[in-house]
Amino acid sequence: MDELLNYLQLQSKAVPIGGGDINQAYRVTDGKQNFFLKYHPQMSADFFQAEVDGLAELSNAVRVPKTYQHGSFAGGAFLLMEWIEPGEGDQKDLARDLSKLHGIKAIKFGYKRNNFMGLLPQINTRSSDWWDFYFTNRLGVQIEIANGRNRWTAQREKNYQLFKEWVYQNWGTMSFEPTLLHGDFWSGNTFFDVDGQPVFVDPAVSYGHREMDLAMSQLFGGFRQEFIDSYQEILPMREGWQDRLTVYQFYYLLVHLNIFGESYGDAVDRVLALGGK
Repeated sequence: MDELLNYLQLQSKAVPIGGGDINQAYRVTDGKQNFFLKYHPQMSADFFQAEVDGLAELSNAVRVPKTYQHGSFAGGAFLLMEWIEPGEGDQKDLARDLSKLHGIKAIKFGYKRNNFMGLLPQINTRSSDWWDFYFTNRLGVQIEIANGRNRWTAQREKNYQLFKEWVYQNWGTMSFEPTLLHGDFWSGNTFFDVDGQPVFVDPAVSYGHREMDLAMSQLFGGFRQEFIDSYQEILPMREGWQDRLTVYQFYYLLVHLNIFGESYGDAVDRVLALGGK
């Protein structure tokens, strides 16, 4: 990375930017224009290719940063993007733009390629059945990773089977329409530009049940009540949505368990306990 920064500094300055858990981030300039540089020292170029593809998919409905160049450098991966100066905006506009995103439909759940959730693989093999897709390609993949990292116990497996049965009993016969998802829609992955327009970044796209994006938005805070209320006015969610949000938050909690460890174990166990009620 130092070699890349030294190269950039021949004609520009690189300023480190904090706040990310996954990548190193910098603001760089050529003297005329600012750019946003992301770098990860241990990933292949495909890591950022997945992000470039995801941003292109989202751009059909919402504002995303332009991508200029990506590839490998010094044993890692980099992505050079448009720098968008942050401003302030209305959460009602954010809800409106998310609903535009969810207006893009597909025939099947999944996506044209696998990508990443954080640093972990996200498998997007297409399926016509939502719950099969969710339990196989989302929860199943993360549980396998948790097993390999000694974070999945026999008790969790027992409770998981009860949880799965509970989900099918409540919503197994419900049909859902595949819609485009941001995929990692927490408050750190969206902001407003200086004109108040929402900007969407760091996607983990696929076509799935739109309530997954709402579930992630409500997991760690950062969205005011007017956001969810406004979304409900535009695209009302169906009966039982509050409970389903918890079901979908389970995926993101498993991801955090696998990345950050047992500090997320209690939250995982609380969701699993729903199957025993």
